[in-house]
Amino acid sequence: MEAFDVVILGGGVAGCATALSLKQHDPALSVAILERGTFDPDQPRIGETLPPHTLALFQQLGLGARLKDQNYVPAYGTCAVWGTPDLHHNEFFFSPSGYGWHLDRQAFDAWLAQEAAGRGAVLLTETRLMDHQRTPDGWTLTVQQAGEARPLKSRFMVDATGRLAVFARQQGAQKRVFDQLVAFYRFLTFDTPPDDTATLVEAAPEGWWYSALLPGGRVVAALMTDADLARAHRLREPEGWEAWLDQTQHTRMRLAGAAEVTAPLVAPAHSQRLDPPCGDRWLAAGDAASTFDPLSSLGIFKALRTGIFASYAILDHFKGEARGLTKYARIVETSYRAYLDTRGQYYRQEQRWPEATFWQRRHQPLTADLPETALQEA
Repeated sequence: MEAFDVVILGGGVAGCATALSLKQHDPALSVAILERGTFDPDQPRIGETLPPHTLALFQQLGLGARLKDQNYVPAYGTCAVWGTPDLHHNEFFFSPSGYGWHLDRQAFDAWLAQEAAGRGAVLLTETRLMDHQRTPDGWTLTVQQAGEARPLKSRFMVDATGRLAVFARQQGAQKRVFDQLVAFYRFLTFDTPPDDTATLVEAAPEGWWYSALLPGGRVVAALMTDADLARAHRLREPEGWEAWLDQTQHTRMRLAGAAEVTAPLVAPAHSQRLDPPCGDRWLAAGDAASTFDPLSSLGIFKALRTGIFASYAILDHFKGEARGLTKYARIVETSYRAYLDTRGQYYRQEQRWPEATFWQRRHQPLTADLPETALQEA
């Protein structure tokens, strides 16, 4: 039975950051990443923008120069129509980190996984966890790789399975859900890409829009609204999505002349946290530990940051220091409280539609444990 010090479930940003940081600080550790997919470029992943301050985390992982070598579209700032009908610009010119980037997210995730493998982590694609058992010194696992069962052993488990937090929930952790936000997004393309590479956010009567230019002349545009509000408006269909696009001004102008690449796709975007985010010989990282509203533009930043902190907690655990996991849980929970405060401040800035259900909800105090059925039916 093949044995590892750490098995990471999920080959996304958080899982790879955990592996990279572990191998950086202790190259002798044996680390395996179990990824269900194959990083297929035909399987779109949403989350395409790196703000400038993310560079510091890549530098911390020893990947700052290699990040700049990737063929990403520079992002020199953001634009927002929020609180007023006027377009406000926020340039990155004075940022100490310089500019940000718009990504091909599939290629970015694949690059990060290959960097982890190049540092010595074992990357197992088309692999999923089928069963697990506790042992006195860790875990015994049964995984399925390309249709075949394979036994593994691990001293420590990392759940980086995203919002589902599959492994952590099997250990008794619970998801605390704070809203019903979902994203209805499309990829489009231009014959001649526009010169403006800024990320655009525009508030609308029952939600808000996001759009950004991507490598290859593509653009991603997403409508953010609540799941129950979306069902009655056929937002999964191009006609319904475009009807809501017509309510905007700047987003509609930006997408004029773009050709459809995909019909509207749906992704969960609600805020949630895991309670607790770690336990006996396991922890959750990235979206498995907590999720932020896309309005924050901190998804990839948070995934990298929690992956790095997760590695520190695991290294402390192997040294026999229980405080590492305690400190990790405190960091996750404290960061989430700060995020909720900031989220509330930003949403309260938009007061143009006081009768709209979407905005009324965002102007009220948050209550956790909303039912997930509404999200699943979106």
